[in-house]
Amino acid sequence: MGKYEKKAEENKRKGKSIKVYCAECSRETKHAILQSYDEDASESFDNDTFSVDWSNSYQIIECQGCESVSFRHQSWCSEDQEWYGPDDYSDGTKERLYPKRSASTLPCSDFMNVPVTLRRLYRETISCYNEESFTLCAAGLRAIVEGICADQKILDGPVNRTKADGTVAAQRRKNLEGKISGLCEKGILTKSNAEILHEHRFLGNEAVHELAQPSQKELLLAVQIIEHMLEALYEIPEKALELRKQKARRQKKKP
Repeated sequence: MGKYEKKAEENKRKGKSIKVYCAECSRETKHAILQSYDEDASESFDNDTFSVDWSNSYQIIECQGCESVSFRHQSWCSEDQEWYGPDDYSDGTKERLYPKRSASTLPCSDFMNVPVTLRRLYRETISCYNEESFTLCAAGLRAIVEGICADQKILDGPVNRTKADGTVAAQRRKNLEGKISGLCEKGILTKSNAEILHEHRFLGNEAVHELAQPSQKELLLAVQIIEHMLEALYEIPEKALELRKQKARRQKKKP
């Protein structure tokens, strides 16, 4: 058994500035370390002939632009050091940011007039996308579409089916395919957007049951359509109403 040593210190890095990617600003910004807990540890073996060393720094950080607060974990381990050449090496340092973020991180839109349940589903779906949990994100998108249909009283819709004689006829279907057509039928979805949603297999029953994983590009397109639906259905009507109220108040003030 090796000799183990550990030292810890609070706020060793408090007040220092670092540059990390900000999820709110969608770019790298300067952050201040508000609080930190730092530890250094080492374990020696074979009568101190060699040792494994590591350190952890747990930090609460604040963006100096938008002032959003998040968490950063910086770690280092001597066993993670790799040397491939003068311009290609790893010093063993790793960085983890919470919530997870990158240049491809999707921000959550502020839908103030969307029903609470749909708003929760939307936030959870975006979180799954940003965590690269694409199968769960697909399930979330499906749940949002189902939720919109329920809120808008869409129970079915016309779905084209080819008969045995080769003719095509529309049938009323109560599955998700039918409901998406129902959204289009009622004017909630444009025909082109409805066709795009139909094309995504992960919104169909078979894909959900098979746990098929869609691509990130597919999901991004579907998320954008869902956001457009939420904006058109719940946000724009409220904004239009507020605009009419302001116009009425302005006209009342006229002499």
